[in-house]
Amino acid sequence: MKFMNILKFCTCIAVLVLISSRYGYVSAQQTYQSNWPSLEKHVEVPEWIRDAKFGIYCHWGVYAVPAYNNEHYIQHMHNDSPDYSKLGTYKRHLALYGPLEKFDYHDFIPMFKGEKFNADEWADLFVKGGAKFAGPVAEHHDGFAMWDSKLTPFNAKAMGPKRDVVGELEKSIRSRGMKFFTSLHHELNYTNVKMKPGWAGTDPKYAKLYGSTMKKAEWDQMWMDKCNELVDKYHPDIIYHDAWLEQVPTKNIQTYLSHFFNEAEKRKQDVIVTYKGDDLPAGVGMEDHENSNPTQIIPKPWLCDYSIGTGLSYSWGYTEGMEIRPAKEIIQTLIEVVSKNGQMLLNLSPKADGTFPDDQKEVVYKVGRWMWSFGEALYDTRPFDVFGETTQAKNKVYYTRKDKTVYAIFLDWPGDNVAINLKQMTKESLKGNVKSVQLLGLKNLVKCENQLNETGLRFTVPAKTRVPSDIAYVFKIETE
Repeated sequence: MKFMNILKFCTCIAVLVLISSRYGYVSAQQTYQSNWPSLEKHVEVPEWIRDAKFGIYCHWGVYAVPAYNNEHYIQHMHNDSPDYSKLGTYKRHLALYGPLEKFDYHDFIPMFKGEKFNADEWADLFVKGGAKFAGPVAEHHDGFAMWDSKLTPFNAKAMGPKRDVVGELEKSIRSRGMKFFTSLHHELNYTNVKMKPGWAGTDPKYAKLYGSTMKKAEWDQMWMDKCNELVDKYHPDIIYHDAWLEQVPTKNIQTYLSHFFNEAEKRKQDVIVTYKGDDLPAGVGMEDHENSNPTQIIPKPWLCDYSIGTGLSYSWGYTEGMEIRPAKEIIQTLIEVVSKNGQMLLNLSPKADGTFPDDQKEVVYKVGRWMWSFGEALYDTRPFDVFGETTQAKNKVYYTRKDKTVYAIFLDWPGDNVAINLKQMTKESLKGNVKSVQLLGLKNLVKCENQLNETGLRFTVPAKTRVPSDIAYVFKIETE
């Protein structure tokens, strides 16, 4: 009888554990429960990213093989409607690879070899660019996981490169003192491709790649399990989510986030989850503004992810003949982002073999040259009272603050021996008198005239005997 009572007790416990697991409840000992009020207690924007300011990530996946139009190739190649205008992807695919009955997206996977991928070389490039956090897209909308996954056979360890790309980068990035970033875009996978009968991708063995042929409940579970697997294997410091989280049941999102936050707390790790729009409650994560910059300072710190790709065939992933942004545009955008309480995440686009095109590397080197020389005006700073102003000479200047130092960053050279008057620089806003004004990159101090008066801070720009920068000019204002 005693044995039977113990058996009944154990059975009850097992049932409770099963119910808790099924519906996302966690034990009372854990800090974060799977509901919004509990998750909102998590510190959504820790200080480390406010100090870091600048990160780099990469869109690298199977879509780098066709290298056409943009990284949404899987969607565009399946759209055969006559009025579809995505730069002819469907027609081009038929001409190069044949009908979808014989060559579908999964047939690109063996061509995605990544034979020149070197995680240490990637991490070195990120450091040279001045990044303080970095990492890869772990999975895009195409359903191909870039890590060693037990949840899907369509992963980079089992197929294609046959490398644990996320795992190798995690080790290389952390070993160089950077925080580890990764992003997940797989919420769109279920509705991304509209399969037609006869297309090769309708074969059940490809269900976990294309997603849309799975039962919705199974796909929902796989979405959450992939998030948890990424957390458990690689412990990211920041997980970025693309839009369309409404595709996923709320409880699945809450269960995954409670796991992420609780696991991080065990490791004493300050982690971040990002979101767009209304995908998550404002108190849970860090809002991302894709390729956009607010018109004012936003009190709550935010993220701007910004692609190196631009032009007509605007892409985040590598495409043949892609246009890229110059370093000057990237740095000047970063300056504006930081002045408005933001942090920037720059996206790079590696080729299918795992290398970066030379033009992208040159841009990163130039960005890094400015950041290593003048980055003190951005790293570890906080917003000034105003984000900037336009001078009487039509110069655009942005402000940042660090303790008793204020940085005035001019996007263009104000002119040799020109008198500058910064109207937003007052004794109240500076919280004291001015001790000195220095143009970073030159040893001599800038001559101050009357320092602070009713019209603001006045100083004279020295003659530009040499060029400290061709991107932006930093005046360091020390206060008493």
